[in-house]
Amino acid sequence: MALGLAALALPAILLFSAVLTFRALDEQRSVYLRSRVASIAARLETLAPGQSVDSLAEDEVGLAGISILDPPRDASADPLEPLWDGRELFRTERLTVQGEPVLRGYIPFHGPDGLRVARIDVAEESADFLVRHARHNLWISFVSALVLVALALIAAWSARRAARAEHLAYIGKMSAVLAHEIRNPLGTIKGFAQLLGEKLNGSHAELLSPILTETSRLEALVKDLLLYGRPAAPVLQSLEARSVLDTMRAHAGRLDSQFHAEAEAVTFRSDPDLLEQALLNLVRNASEAVRDTPGGCVWLRAEAAKAGVVFRVSDNGPGLSGEARRRLFEPFYTSKAFGTGLGLATTRKLVESLGGTLRIGDRQEGGVVAEILLPG
Repeated sequence: MALGLAALALPAILLFSAVLTFRALDEQRSVYLRSRVASIAARLETLAPGQSVDSLAEDEVGLAGISILDPPRDASADPLEPLWDGRELFRTERLTVQGEPVLRGYIPFHGPDGLRVARIDVAEESADFLVRHARHNLWISFVSALVLVALALIAAWSARRAARAEHLAYIGKMSAVLAHEIRNPLGTIKGFAQLLGEKLNGSHAELLSPILTETSRLEALVKDLLLYGRPAAPVLQSLEARSVLDTMRAHAGRLDSQFHAEAEAVTFRSDPDLLEQALLNLVRNASEAVRDTPGGCVWLRAEAAKAGVVFRVSDNGPGLSGEARRRLFEPFYTSKAFGTGLGLATTRKLVESLGGTLRIGDRQEGGVVAEILLPG
């Protein structure tokens, strides 16, 4: 937390310092322009009789225009009255003349014809040398601050992802250890229950049946834990998408919903067992999602993709809740009254071990669609 705050504070301090420097130099720029106006007005006092004020433009850098104003007939109606009667020594304003920003100054002076007011325009760009580098530094600081903030956010995201990966790896290791420790006594319980059933010749079967049912359920849990904690290394071989779907149709008889499968003629390399397990998890989830939906259907389609082949499992169920979407691949999270919550987490690990990606989202017509993209 402290490092993150420091990473965000550093670019803010850098940018704030650059802004202060620019503002200070911009103030010096204004002072410089006013002093230029004053120095030009001082030269008017020394003009020789008959010498034109236009001659000043030849050697006064940045002079954009100069004119001499005669005393008004009615000074009280003139906005420059404070200058004529001595209540103001000078007046300046910033404006644009012919598309160029200038500093305009009104300064009274005594010439050969008496008191006059000089209107002097000095181009603001003549003082840009004072702020040019500061402006560059301000832009560099701004870009640097953005880069530092981006790097800080990337570092925080990477650290969070690394911590999550480490946490998931720990869960996987713990799952494998627990599954291994549970499997042996579970096999003993199931074996003795079956042996007892044989010894009793069918009597008291109603008492033994729950034991065998629950041990079978625990065996499925152990299998999920082992598959999540220690997924098998893939053995790649050439596969036909249609043959994969033929295998999936063989499992369709155990589903509680209508199942439709179709595939294009696509050949790719993958591990048939791991791919079948991943697809079976998705199809089983989809079937459970539409269990209470009238006319519930599950579709499995395989088609060629730009990078290889895509298997798409979709359903017309109720779709994903907000919480389910946020915790989609979180181990041991499930919105169902049964199950381990390892199905999607295990499926993603299986797909990643095959070099592919798994994406799950809402189906446009309603329900959920899951896509497995595998290389060719």
